[in-house]
Amino acid sequence: MKIKSISAYPLDLRLKEPFVIANETMEIGENVFFKIETDEDITGWGCATPDSVTSETKDTVIDNFNKIVKNILIGQDPTRIHFLNDVIEDKIKGNPSLRAGINMALYDILGKKADMPLFRLLGGYRDKIETSITIGLNPVDVMVEKAKELVSQGFTCLKVKCGMDPDQDIEVVLAIRSTVGPNIKIRLDANEGYTLEKALRVIETLEKLGTDIEMLEQPTPAKYLYALKEVTAQCPVPIMADETALTLRDSLKTVKMEIADMINIKLMKIGGITNAIKANTYAEIAEIPVMIGCMNESMGAMAAGVHFACAFKNVQYADLDSALDFEKDIVKGGATYKDGFVIPSNKPGLGIEVDL
Repeated sequence: MKIKSISAYPLDLRLKEPFVIANETMEIGENVFFKIETDEDITGWGCATPDSVTSETKDTVIDNFNKIVKNILIGQDPTRIHFLNDVIEDKIKGNPSLRAGINMALYDILGKKADMPLFRLLGGYRDKIETSITIGLNPVDVMVEKAKELVSQGFTCLKVKCGMDPDQDIEVVLAIRSTVGPNIKIRLDANEGYTLEKALRVIETLEKLGTDIEMLEQPTPAKYLYALKEVTAQCPVPIMADETALTLRDSLKTVKMEIADMINIKLMKIGGITNAIKANTYAEIAEIPVMIGCMNESMGAMAAGVHFACAFKNVQYADLDSALDFEKDIVKGGATYKDGFVIPSNKPGLGIEVDL
């Protein structure tokens, strides 16, 4: 089988409401769809979601796609995924979401060739995984109402953004816990917004009040590795690294140096499924659990995260909700939601249909 054509389609997807976190506010999700066609009439779809966290833009993705990626892939066997991943990484040092989008499209082809859904082809450890759903930063009453709405929809785990005002963060979490009751899981994500002292104050206060926080994600700035390591050492709840574990090398460093209790692997940060497999394997050997997260991804990208999360035992957590945030996605299939779980499609490959 050979690749006969490959195309890129940039698309801005508008969010239902502005998404506010400690370091930015977003109103659209930039997505670039990739279509790889083969001489066996098998088509693979992938999607890049560039972000400031990965130092990318839609323009840099398209530019490197046109200048480099197309020339590498035309005429190649798409099932030689590891080989093609190495060639692309040798030519492109940045643009991890571009590399991720291409990589998942190749896996989509592989799944279709094998006539298997990707999560089963990768190992098929489980057929669904509980996912958190995110509540962005807003006034306290707005965040509480959002929590009530999401729980009424069947979600069992809330990821509450924090990191701008510790006192308001404490107030919000107490109010949400009082509203949703003791059986709903609550995770916090500070997006680098705290100092060591503020992170410990927030968590210790909430713990004393019996709030039962499942984890705190990326409390301190990514570049201050030892601040995060110290929070991990002192904090009474598990600490997850996200922005600190940006690339494959960063993820391995985070595990090796025992900087956090867990790491958040995002395909857009790490450069795709091939690299995510490497990071997850290393983390599992070190007995450090993994969460699969997402950026502002269409289901065209997020489906790959769902399949990956269900394939491996060490992926014990998921934050795969971005496709629910758009006014209109152009992708059908990929995954569904039920009773707080996200469930990968049983169709071959990623199981997505793209309506451009």
